Amino acid sequence: MEKVLPKGWVETELLNLLQTLETGIRPKGGVQGILEGVPSIGGEHLTSDGGFNFKNIKYVPKEFAEKLLRGRILHNDVLIVKDGATTGKTSFVGINFPFDTAFVNEHVFICRPYKEINPKVVYYFMRSKDGQERIMVNFAGAAQGGINTKFASNTLIPLPPLPEQERMVAKLDKLFAQHEKIKKALDRIPQLLKAFRQQVLTQAVENKKGTTKLKEFLIDIKYGTSKKSEYGISGTPILRIPNIENGGINDKDLKYSVLDEKEYNTLRLRENDILIIRSNGSVSLVGQSAIISSKHENYSYAGYLIRIRLNENYDAGYLNYIFKSNFIRSQMIDTSRSTSGVNNINSKEIQELDIPDLEVSEQQEIVRRVESLFAKADTIEARYQKLKEKVDNLPQVILHKAFRGELVPQLPTDGDAKDLLQEILALKKESKGKRGKA
Repeated sequence: MEKVLPKGWVETELLNLLQTLETGIRPKGGVQGILEGVPSIGGEHLTSDGGFNFKNIKYVPKEFAEKLLRGRILHNDVLIVKDGATTGKTSFVGINFPFDTAFVNEHVFICRPYKEINPKVVYYFMRSKDGQERIMVNFAGAAQGGINTKFASNTLIPLPPLPEQERMVAKLDKLFAQHEKIKKALDRIPQLLKAFRQQVLTQAVENKKGTTKLKEFLIDIKYGTSKKSEYGISGTPILRIPNIENGGINDKDLKYSVLDEKEYNTLRLRENDILIIRSNGSVSLVGQSAIISSKHENYSYAGYLIRIRLNENYDAGYLNYIFKSNFIRSQMIDTSRSTSGVNNINSKEIQELDIPDLEVSEQQEIVRRVESLFAKADTIEARYQKLKEKVDNLPQVILHKAFRGELVPQLPTDGDAKDLLQEILALKKESKGKRGKA
């Protein structure tokens, strides 16, 4: 079925709307080590929300830039990544673009619409799902695939009459600004939940009776096996660092090892044992813990983990929770040592950790309260994730409505985009004629 355009609209090749379609170049040998000059914008500087990230900006020498005949960025340009993993990513050069003079490199197209149309119509359509799909139809190549200038001839774009363009772009600008505010507000929620959970844990370790050393409550503390573990062999399941997750065990990625009877009996896990990561390149992982449930009894564990087993005077659930508190984490981080980029904490240092000196009944009551509060936080987080998914999808919903002609009304006084297109094509023909005579 032929696609029906809104009244007064026309569909045309993207190339017909562009007075300029070009890429830039960089000096022979690249731009590494050039610390000043004229900014050189590559695909890595375009962001998925249509903006820019200039944290790792690169430069071309000023003398080189002055000789360039193409690739200079102007306000109202639409930039499109031409190759690599982010091919098709689109950004708009608005009034807040921070550089008076900047050039694209050879990996980015400048699409410069004629002044007779609103350039953001091109930008917004290229950002839409439909626009991205039309761009990617032109993708070719494997290792470093991409698109060439022919994509602009092969990509059709719906064009409203100019008055409707102005209304549509104004509406889109307003909606996307509101969307950005909503996103920023939502982005605060994970940090607020993290702070809430940490405050709960802080209260869990507050104790007027003071502290005592962890070693006073230990039956046993042992390093894991040094034997290699493998996938798909018959043997004992071996828990490793990737299996320690959120205070428990994630057993989706299990390896196995063949342990002799003596080692197996020594390292066999029991319910309420606690595993601690003792060594890792990331200091944030050192000291992370997990409590063993009945499901994982009789498993064993790898050498980068330490198992602790408590006596009846300390609750394993309580200890596992407070291992996440700043009170315990700060002790572990201060104690851990870096050797060739690997951070370590040993069994002796773990035994010397200061922990709250509470009766078991008090510990168990705190665990009950912590679990109740954490469950409420988990409920909020689940709602946040659902809302975030809807908010993340909202831009494409808005753009879909816009380019179906459903975002703003079509007015009888708007005229017909066919007339506008004919005017642009006449300008393009005239421009080609002048270049031919030159």
